[in-house]
Amino acid sequence: MNRIATYCLLAALVGTSGANAQTTVSKPEEGFSTKKLELIHEALKLHIDNGQIPGGIVLVARNGKVAYLEAQGAEGVGNPKALKTDSIFLLASLSKPITAVAILMLADEGKIDIDDPVSKYIPEFGAPRQVRVVKPGSPPPPYTPLPFVLPEKAEFGPVQYEMVPATQPITVRNLLTHTSGIQIFGVPNDFPQDKPGDTLATQIPKLAGLKLEFQPGSRWGYSNGVGFDVLGRVVEVASGMPFNRFLQERLFGPLGMKDTNFGVARASIDRAVPLAPHAPVPVAETTTYFSGSAGLWSTVTDYSHFVQMLLDDGSAHGHRFLKPETVKLMSSNQIGPLLMYGYPPMGMPPEGLKFGLGVLTVDIPLASGTQVPAGSFGWDGVGSRRWWAIPGKHIAIVMMAPLFGPGAVAMQRDVESAVMSAIIDK
Repeated sequence: MNRIATYCLLAALVGTSGANAQTTVSKPEEGFSTKKLELIHEALKLHIDNGQIPGGIVLVARNGKVAYLEAQGAEGVGNPKALKTDSIFLLASLSKPITAVAILMLADEGKIDIDDPVSKYIPEFGAPRQVRVVKPGSPPPPYTPLPFVLPEKAEFGPVQYEMVPATQPITVRNLLTHTSGIQIFGVPNDFPQDKPGDTLATQIPKLAGLKLEFQPGSRWGYSNGVGFDVLGRVVEVASGMPFNRFLQERLFGPLGMKDTNFGVARASIDRAVPLAPHAPVPVAETTTYFSGSAGLWSTVTDYSHFVQMLLDDGSAHGHRFLKPETVKLMSSNQIGPLLMYGYPPMGMPPEGLKFGLGVLTVDIPLASGTQVPAGSFGWDGVGSRRWWAIPGKHIAIVMMAPLFGPGAVAMQRDVESAVMSAIIDK
């Protein structure tokens, strides 16, 4: 299934239904109240029974030890197959933090400077750029929920733009922080779409002439389907390796992320959660377009290894992936006073949140709607995949539910509350 068909399908998958399913729970380690941590089970059951989610998987770890792992419910609407703890999910936008880490690994090695213009790695991006500016008095741009899905009509009439030249080039940092102005969430933009057989090398240069939605660096606007694909191509150029090979050799292999790839290995297809009943699952061995924005598939356990590496200041299994100061840079506010408007991260108001390099950071928990403490960082994937790293408590939380849209938001907030209430510090 190509990206165009996939995104169209995602737009339709917003309904849920409850289902009973096989459940696996692990024994909490020291550092949590067992009784309070088991409230996660009740939270999952409540939201499944209410029809908000068909099922869910939650992993909680502290100090590198898994304290809670549970799969409950079914794979999706019309698909009663039970979720299991090793079910493989499309990560969607949880792919983006992984892409960010790949960029930062190369930055630590001196092969990338994140303040470089993207044109240093992709020469086509050096061409003059135009910025679309809505004319005063014009109807607003019609809303589109996903990239590549153009609205049928402009409800208030056609938007009127004027074009002005970009005053500065797009930098790697702009892409990492969603301040580039390229393909922002909710605004239609008729740009080249990848086709079967395309690669990052063939597709990304075509985006060099894409009109921007604002001057680079002037605001925050979520580039949900393009910006991190461009970063994947930057990795290829800077490393001299295909993006998938770089991730496998430099990140997934050393971290033990055996089920993480662009698509699913043929031998593991039966563990994959399809996007809809009978929808095809992309096969890793035949995938050619390695989308750093939304193309990776993985399990909660695999992803927890990635989160744990960040909690451990960029190291795991005696191997250093990032410098500690790079992890600190990644997980701290990199957008200054800019606000995260244009894409509230699925159920979390932007007040109280900031953005680092590929991840959001919690600045004021009460304003952001979560009980994870200030300094926590993580990201969301289509509203139903979310992870948190909580450095002050050395806690990792990974949550995945098999739906697309905000139906899992209430479950996520309940899980976060249960984890925070269960902490026991001596």
